[in-house]
Amino acid sequence: MPLAVPAASCADATAAGVRVAVRLVDLAADDRVTARAASVLTPAELARARRGTPAVQRRRVLLRAALRAALATELGVSPRAVPVRTTPSGRPEAGVPGLDVSCSAGGVLGLVAVGRDCRLGIDLEQVTPWTPDVLDEGWLDPAEQRALTRLPATARAVATARAWTQKEAVLKARGTGLLEDPRTTVTPIGQPAGTVAGWSMSDVPVPDGWVASLAVARDEERPR
Repeated sequence: MPLAVPAASCADATAAGVRVAVRLVDLAADDRVTARAASVLTPAELARARRGTPAVQRRRVLLRAALRAALATELGVSPRAVPVRTTPSGRPEAGVPGLDVSCSAGGVLGLVAVGRDCRLGIDLEQVTPWTPDVLDEGWLDPAEQRALTRLPATARAVATARAWTQKEAVLKARGTGLLEDPRTTVTPIGQPAGTVAGWSMSDVPVPDGWVASLAVARDEERPR
């Protein structure tokens, strides 16, 4: 059965010399589309999706179905037949050697990334107005705090959102997520690409008002 999960765009991103297929997903799809998306999920996936408000349920169903659809394209199978599991930390894993996946949701948008012979993490964040209070939230390293305050005021909102996505992308790639202190992953404030904690970082094109980052390392070069 065709999967009716609307993708705003599909594109390739490159980091560390690795091609990664990235899919931008509409997480505000209507009930009909959400029901069709739910039909390709396992009972365990549906049970997890239903642990939340209706908006959270919709987002989880659509994002997981989009992840299955992206993997199905890579493997040449139906979305229902995709071997995918979730680690105790919440990271999705493809049950196929040499294939890695990551996903993120930010408001009404989601991102799904699939890469071969690499380890990857992706994160999406909506840009919110800059406020100095962010410096006291506890996730920025002191050097990052200083770098943010040196930027022009008009650049700080995007730089803050990007720093968060870079940290999250790395932590997702490591498989730890926010169980690891994000302050220990220091980002190049104001720079969309480069190397962060040994991971190759690149900007992912997304609509205005959001930023997204992709962290990648080849399997043989994966930071420990």
